[in-house]
Amino acid sequence: MTKLFKYFFLGSIFLSILSCDDEDYQGPIPYPTLMEAAEDAGLTTLVTAVRSIPGLEATLQDQDQITVFAPTNDAFANALQEFGATDLNGLVEKVGGAMNVQTVLGFHVVPSKIFSRNLQDINYVNTLAGQALKIEKSSQGVTITDYAGNTSRVIQADVKIENGVVHVIDQVLIPSIELPAPTLVEAATKYNLTTLITAVTAVDGLAESLLSADQITVFAPTNEAFAAALNDFNASSLDELVVKIGGVENLEKVLGFHVVPAVAFSGDLNASNTFTTLSGQEIMVEVSGGTVTVIDQWGRTAQVVAADIEIANGVVHVLNGMMLPDLMLPNVVEAAQAAGLTTLIDAVTAAGLGNALLGAEAMTVFAPTNDAFAAALEAYDADNLDQLVTKIGGIENLQTILGFHVVPAVAFSTDLEATNTFTTLAGQDLTVMASSSGVMVTDAWGNSAQVVVADVAIENGVVHVIDGVLLPEFSLPNVVEAATAANLNILIQAVTAAGLGQTLLDAEEMTVFAPTDQAFMNLLTDLGAGSLEELVNMIGLDGVQKTLGFHVVPAAAFSFDLVEGTQMVPTLAGEELTVTKSGSGVTVTDAMGNTYNVVAADVAIENGVVHVIDGVLLPTL
Repeated sequence: MTKLFKYFFLGSIFLSILSCDDEDYQGPIPYPTLMEAAEDAGLTTLVTAVRSIPGLEATLQDQDQITVFAPTNDAFANALQEFGATDLNGLVEKVGGAMNVQTVLGFHVVPSKIFSRNLQDINYVNTLAGQALKIEKSSQGVTITDYAGNTSRVIQADVKIENGVVHVIDQVLIPSIELPAPTLVEAATKYNLTTLITAVTAVDGLAESLLSADQITVFAPTNEAFAAALNDFNASSLDELVVKIGGVENLEKVLGFHVVPAVAFSGDLNASNTFTTLSGQEIMVEVSGGTVTVIDQWGRTAQVVAADIEIANGVVHVLNGMMLPDLMLPNVVEAAQAAGLTTLIDAVTAAGLGNALLGAEAMTVFAPTNDAFAAALEAYDADNLDQLVTKIGGIENLQTILGFHVVPAVAFSTDLEATNTFTTLAGQDLTVMASSSGVMVTDAWGNSAQVVVADVAIENGVVHVIDGVLLPEFSLPNVVEAATAANLNILIQAVTAAGLGQTLLDAEEMTVFAPTDQAFMNLLTDLGAGSLEELVNMIGLDGVQKTLGFHVVPAAAFSFDLVEGTQMVPTLAGEELTVTKSGSGVTVTDAMGNTYNVVAADVAIENGVVHVIDGVLLPTL
């Protein structure tokens, strides 16, 4: 009776359901489409990827049955990072275009329904990409292994969709696809050639030029190779190296020397090969016993430590050394010409130092500007270099001054300590101070010049342009030494007899018209004196002192300081002397109307100048 009641009750319920209005029955709730399920699960990158391939969404929707292994957004983010892409468009490019992306996405779709409960411990299933996936089930969950052997984990299983099921996974599955060859920069990045990348980037437009080249073979130095080159050039950074090799233009030449505009895999090489590089210079490549060796212009060698790295437009061979072309740095004269240092060039030429500087093994030149020389001319009251040479005592002293600007060693600004003392070619020390505000050079007299252009690399050293002329200690003869050198023996005897030697030596400034011995002999003859002693007795000591004083002007007057024509100048004798300049000639007329010629002008002395004359000047006695 009880069973009968139960059947009656269930039947009543069934009949009551059947008797409901058709309008009240909505039918079974439909499952979402794949795209709807993906959007509901927040798989926005997957949705974007599918919709980026024309027709793929419709193809998936039209499948009778599918199982989709759907990567999370984080899984796609990891894939972007692995492929070096910043967004989905970049990933499309990195994997070789839309066709390969479609293959990747198809590799996540099985054309049948596979719920997790249907899985065996190990399962192999074919995908829409035509490649198989390995699916494993254990107490730990479900994992999928892709073509490369990478494993992804199912983190949400059995999401039903209208034509199948979705399993959310934590990694993107990668099928077998032909990836495009990397660019040079990508290959260099992969092999950690960071210094090479930095160097290429430092040359404006070089990276673009290499990337767009039709065919290239790159011999790519390692970071360690660059470090060794820095050490060779005593540089602490790439920037310092650039300075020491002569600037960015030469960096481009060095980098171009590592690039051959053709493709040469190691298998293409003969035992001995010569290639013309992008720098226009040749390198030698030799193969022996499986080792590839590259030889530069200087005979330096480096070995290929990683060969045949295919890139989009050629091949890269990684080198354990850096190759150096002929950088063709300017010599010191060419550098001075390029910097417009014309007065310095004139001075070096006048001093005959050109060959010595060009032939020096190593040197640092502190090169004064034209304005610096102009200031020196003004300080010496000289109108031109020739006058300056005269006033400083001649070519030998010019050589000393120029040599004081040259250090026989190479010192770039980056090599300097805060305070440096260098011995120059003049044999005297120069003080060089380096600070954050620049480099200062101090001469023997405490005068300082500023380096205004530093680190001009030359073939045998470096030039620093300075804004002042540096002065060493250089000696000029005193009046007695000058007279001795000129063999003015009777003049010296007369000065000694008159007791005027110290007076002349102590004078602040003077011009001496110094008679030759023959001039004195002529005077003795004219006066009927047989010797200097007789002359002294004849005119007296006061007369001798006045006569000698009449030859001394208490101011320095070189011949080129004189104005054209006649001028009266005071003397130590208290009488004026008549000096006449006519063109390049100078004459002197005494109180008696006698006129004599200057036969040797402009002998610089420590307190003035000596002009040798061919007669003895007589004052009023």
